[in-house]
Amino acid sequence: MKLRRVQIERFRGIKSLDWKLGGDFVCLIGPGDSTKTTILDAVECALSSRWNIQFDDTDFYDAKTDEPILITVTVGDLPEVLKSEAKYGYLAKGWSATGECHDEPEDGDELVLSVQLRVDHSLEQSWVVVNDRDPEGKPITAKDREALGCTRLGDFLDRHFSWGRGSVLSRLTANADSLSGILAEAARAARGTLADTPTEKLANLRQAADTARRAGSEFGVAASSEYRPHLDVQAVSVGVGGLSLHDGEVPLRRAGLGTRRLLAVAMQREVAKDGGLTLIDEVEHGIEPHRIRRLLRVLRRSDGPDGERHMLMTTHAPVVLAELDATELRVVRCEDGITQVLRVDPALQPIVLKASEAFLARKVLVCEGKTEIGLCRRLDQWWSDNGCPSFGLSGVALADGGGSEAPKIAKVFGELGYDVALLGDSDQPLNPDEATLKASGVQALLWDDGFALEQRVAQDLPWDGVASVIELAIENCTDQGVRDAIKARMKDSAKDLTGSPIGWLALGIAENDLRAAIGIAAKAHKVGSRTGWFKRVDLAEELAGIVIRHFDVVAHTDLGRKICCLRGWAHGDG
Repeated sequence: MKLRRVQIERFRGIKSLDWKLGGDFVCLIGPGDSTKTTILDAVECALSSRWNIQFDDTDFYDAKTDEPILITVTVGDLPEVLKSEAKYGYLAKGWSATGECHDEPEDGDELVLSVQLRVDHSLEQSWVVVNDRDPEGKPITAKDREALGCTRLGDFLDRHFSWGRGSVLSRLTANADSLSGILAEAARAARGTLADTPTEKLANLRQAADTARRAGSEFGVAASSEYRPHLDVQAVSVGVGGLSLHDGEVPLRRAGLGTRRLLAVAMQREVAKDGGLTLIDEVEHGIEPHRIRRLLRVLRRSDGPDGERHMLMTTHAPVVLAELDATELRVVRCEDGITQVLRVDPALQPIVLKASEAFLARKVLVCEGKTEIGLCRRLDQWWSDNGCPSFGLSGVALADGGGSEAPKIAKVFGELGYDVALLGDSDQPLNPDEATLKASGVQALLWDDGFALEQRVAQDLPWDGVASVIELAIENCTDQGVRDAIKARMKDSAKDLTGSPIGWLALGIAENDLRAAIGIAAKAHKVGSRTGWFKRVDLAEELAGIVIRHFDVVAHTDLGRKICCLRGWAHGDG
């Protein structure tokens, strides 16, 4: 079974959502209260194998019960038994290769079913397969919903380590119809000891336990003894949850959270070989970073061309994003109850790898390159030391735009609903241009006069500040190399730059000419493998320190004004 479309009306924080997934491995991201978990809850409820789910008035949007909750999920890759005319085949729709849903299937369409959960003001629930040709539809039984194979791995993992209705372990068990007989046998044996039960009567359970052990080993979950079915002595009766998976004498529910989550995912992965959807909320919860990486790599490796695995998850962890492709991410936005799920442009793949935390922030400051990154890091420290909230507290993340690609990256972030600013140079034309960026919600902070940052600093700092900039360059390049780079860019290149930079104005060189030459040399002088004196984050931070020391003097200049604009954007006070 594959989830193709999710439509939600009036469920918790979602007044309306219409989302076509467009992928088999999807991770939802977004700020808190963006309704990511609500989407997973809705899908789970609509495809639940339970005949009754606990709802209350607060499950209705704005707690208003005058209109029903409607959750409609359209699913494809259906089990053959559900496509028969005797079941729901006559209600099947068509799903095209381009993601269009046709009420009457067309040539080349995949057959899909739309399962709708309705909850009215009385909290009565009904599950129906619907189609515009038959609006009343046909009720779908809990057993048929179970055949769709939707499993939720969240806070209540322990039920999956017991042989009970809807648990992963039960679905792992061959000939699961014999489960009730096995439980009855176990109940009789409970008067003495489960060990007295003949081995052959527990063969299916032992096979499932061994499958769970092998699946878990791929995720680094090692059994201390052996996995086997055993009576959980704390269960009040031998029934649902009474017969559970043990590691030796210890129930698996006693294992650590990370181990239980990994093992549950591993077991579900085995089940999903026959089709099914796995829902995982906060996939990183309780798992160390190195185990998260292994988990995701195994899951993504299994998501092959046959499309046999189907995952829908959420995360708040940069380590998870760094393991994923941009095409696997969806940003969830909710405003006034209208939820949207937005695709992430592949152009943002470098940011996914280098600055994944940007996707988890409210505001994204796209910096043209390392110089701007260093400047912003040092400014953030300065502002924090003087009572302003840090970028972290303000929900601001820095993203390296990679030079000329920065405007495009800023535009894409803006279109995803982030509050975006672009800090960059104006020495090259913007692509896209500033008007297009503004239309996408991006505030462009560009230095005046067609300058790069290094040129702006050389123009606006007082001379003792400029001298400090040159001395910083000399410390990290070579003395003669810096002097020669400046001299080569002076109109009067016959003048020698001798002595300390603080005294260069006394050499008879026009100050404007000297400042211009310093600015160009600072951005264009090739130093080893880099072009520019300060194209390293640490060096740019030191450069910013010089600017800060002279900020009272430069506050009225373009450099000072743009820094103030940046602070206003970051802290929301301007």
